[in-house]
Amino acid sequence: MSVMEIVSYRWRKTTDINREYALFELLEGEVPVLDLGFSDEGILELAFNPRVSGRIFELEKFLKLLDEGRALAEHDR
Repeated sequence: MSVMEIVSYRWRKTTDINREYALFELLEGEVPVLDLGFSDEGILELAFNPRVSGRIFELEKFLKLLDEGRALAEHDR
């Protein structure tokens, strides 16, 4: 990905019948970056997709995206 390329991010709700709470998947374009959601014990967790290994994120943008994901997960609880 070149420096000048504009990247869009969005959250998508996913489900897993083995979980009490839904997961939210962060997409970069159509590439899954990470999953975020509450565990059955109520702990906010996130897991990075192995395909994004070595990807560099601007910290402030990344923190903003995590806050958006947390808000979605909180609202869905």
